[in-house]
Amino acid sequence: MLNLYTGKPKKQPKPRYNKPESVKELECLNHKRKIEMYPNFPYPVKTTFRDDSANGLTKCITRWLELNGYFAGRVNTTGTYNQKLGKFIHSCSRKGMADITAVINGKHVSIEVKYGKDRLRCEQMKVKHEIEQAGGIYIVASSFDNFLEQIKQIK
Repeated sequence: MLNLYTGKPKKQPKPRYNKPESVKELECLNHKRKIEMYPNFPYPVKTTFRDDSANGLTKCITRWLELNGYFAGRVNTTGTYNQKLGKFIHSCSRKGMADITAVINGKHVSIEVKYGKDRLRCEQMKVKHEIEQAGGIYIVASSFDNFLEQIKQIK
């Protein structure tokens, strides 16, 4: 179908997001924890989670790890934008580091979030190999359900 104003084809709308049961369970677990932490607060706000983007999936994973008593930290390798210079300044972290660093039952776990058509780059493959050689675990998560399946194998 063509756009009448530009003559270009119209973009197809994204399919409607259907929240998986695992994400709904995460929301319930998070809400229960809020009630436990703040028992005198009459109306705790229910936080919503989504796993239909890389950022949303990363938030789901880190929150699940924290709620289950594990250490989880998000690693930012993007750098910062310097307005005076008009460009990004590289961060001090190493290229190829995973998005999330976690400790599960005393084991180091690196979790790389890949959503959609995103794939591992050469630097990430190298880091994966080095972590596994050192005795750590490297997970590539493409959905929240996929992450939970891989975590069950670690425990």
